[in-house]
Amino acid sequence: MNLFEAVKDAVPTIAAAEHYGIEVKRNGMACCPFHDDRTPSMKVDKRFHCFGCQEDGDVIDFVGKLFDLSPKRAAEKLAEDFGVRYEGLQTWQPQKRPSVISKLAAAQEYRKKENRCYRVLCEYLHLLRDWKERYAPQPEDEDWHPLFCEALQKVDYVEYLLDELICGLPQGRVQQKIP
Repeated sequence: MNLFEAVKDAVPTIAAAEHYGIEVKRNGMACCPFHDDRTPSMKVDKRFHCFGCQEDGDVIDFVGKLFDLSPKRAAEKLAEDFGVRYEGLQTWQPQKRPSVISKLAAAQEYRKKENRCYRVLCEYLHLLRDWKERYAPQPEDEDWHPLFCEALQKVDYVEYLLDELICGLPQGRVQQKIP
């Protein structure tokens, strides 16, 4: 079998949809990922059809549209993700995925780092607020203390970082840098 036949024969669209994070109800209906869909309007089984935006096709069309891939690249992705063998496959190796234990360890390590970051930012914020009060210029002072200046400059930014850490999206947390 060639790539397209092997993938279409081995992978139903419903399996691909669930594998790529689309929640399919027991009746085979799902919210369409191709338009703003609040109620399930896409029927998914061996093929898919959306009654809202009229998208329709097989598993390769679905993955191609979902990831903006050409049909060949979509079929290759499906073959790789589902371990489908086909003619022309050079060397077949099952996709190596991290074990559940390594995923949990990585998540736990991330949480530890996030908690440490939270503690450091909180301590720094308390320190800045203390400096702002303690080193506030008096009427007889000519120059401002450098720690008072640092407090004025950094309090708002550290509060923003804490807000992002507590309430922000994970992507925003990773991208923030303290100057």
